[in-house]
Amino acid sequence: MALSPLTRGRTLDHVAAVYDALSPLMLFGQEQRMARPCLQYIRESSVHAVLDVGCGTGTLTLEIAAILAQRGGTVVGVDAAPKMIAVARRKAGARSNVRFDVVAAEALPYGDESFDHGLSTFFFHHIDFQLKVKALDEAFRVLKPGGSFVIVDVDTPTSLFGRICAWSGYYLFKQEEIRENIEGKLRLAIEKSLFGSFKRVAHYQGYVSVFQLSRADY
Repeated sequence: MALSPLTRGRTLDHVAAVYDALSPLMLFGQEQRMARPCLQYIRESSVHAVLDVGCGTGTLTLEIAAILAQRGGTVVGVDAAPKMIAVARRKAGARSNVRFDVVAAEALPYGDESFDHGLSTFFFHHIDFQLKVKALDEAFRVLKPGGSFVIVDVDTPTSLFGRICAWSGYYLFKQEEIRENIEGKLRLAIEKSLFGSFKRVAHYQGYVSVFQLSRADY
């Protein structure tokens, strides 16, 4: 995996040109199903300003933009990989309610309480434990009080199939950040972050979980 001068986390610049074809294969065609809770929440809520952390080529971000356009809302997608963001911007075309920024998740350049809602899909297994906590703290900072943040990512496996998939990914990519998620370090990072707690709202394929985090209204 590639490195970015913006972060010591791993980026996917080296596969930007083929990522949209590769991603569904890596997730056994379940990508849309796994992202469904993110889209459902946005459809059913009244959020107007959304942040997509680790947006990659922006496929999900653009789906969110389509939903928000009906209520005059906007979405910002961020990723530390310039080539991924370049693909996302091309896909966005002239859409006016979506923006893509080359940004490190642990150093968001947005003001406090800028967004109603945030999400991240398959990003946190690319950064180490310390960066996980920093990125979560930054997500907390830019959320408005009462806002929520949804994470879809590799988690501790709960089935044989899940163990095979999760550990195969680790051994294939030789990526310690994946091992951290398998060993429950993403959950620990959430607990150590300003969010402090989480609720698991869905679980797929025995190794992918959907976590909902909230910024307490105080």
